Amino acid sequence: MNWPGHVGGHWGAVHVDFTVVLAASALATAVLCLAGLTAYRRRGSRAYLLVALALAGLVAQPVLGGLAMVGAVSPAAHHTLEHAADALIVLLVLGAVYDARATDERREVGR
Repeated sequence: MNWPGHVGGHWGAVHVDFTVVLAASALATAVLCLAGLTAYRRRGSRAYLLVALALAGLVAQPVLGGLAMVGAVSPAAHHTLEHAADALIVLLVLGAVYDARATDERREVGR
């Protein structure tokens, strides 16, 4: 059985359903990224910076999807860049956790 890749209509060459999902995703991740940057500005720690950068990586994903949808990025490049963004996000979050734990341990030793 052949399942369609999307269920919405078209507006010229643009898939309306994909556009709505990508726009909502970009908006939601942008809000999360701004929250992360705000937290970093208040705390100023390296761990908060790493989390804010990971959230910025999440913003890049719907942007890449939109670029692929309009043909500015090839499907192969889109696939590779999406996986690279996933790996970067994981590394940044792991770095933030490691940094936060190392900072806690340094505080305990200093007591």
